Amino acid sequence: MPVEEESAQITKENIDKVLEFMPYFENKDNIFFTVVDCWVEDSVEVINFFRTLYKENFTTSCGESRDGDHISLLLNRAIPLSEANILDIRALFKKILAGDRLTMGGGFIAASIENGLVLDILKRLKEIRDEMD
Repeated sequence: MPVEEESAQITKENIDKVLEFMPYFENKDNIFFTVVDCWVEDSVEVINFFRTLYKENFTTSCGESRDGDHISLLLNRAIPLSEANILDIRALFKKILAGDRLTMGGGFIAASIENGLVLDILKRLKEIRDEMD
């Protein structure tokens, strides 16, 4: 039996709530995570960011998205994020969260923050939001 897609839509308000975290990720003086006994512990603000993604429907499936290879190419930046649409952004955040769960000791989220991927996704999301006005 096929899995049904979630019907949750992304609104301007959902996007605005997520974009509230952009200044936090832009500030390189912030401590985004710590390593304790070989385990990566995300900061409270990072945890709040991912909770907001859940709350604002950015981690649910919605409609037809591009294939997994395309999302992986975006994730690895073989395709520029400027080509990502809102469904791609949702898929990227889902991949980041899944990658962290699959990494022993965590760290996928931390690496995605450190290498600028999370901030770049937020910048693309802002471009998409600006186009909605």
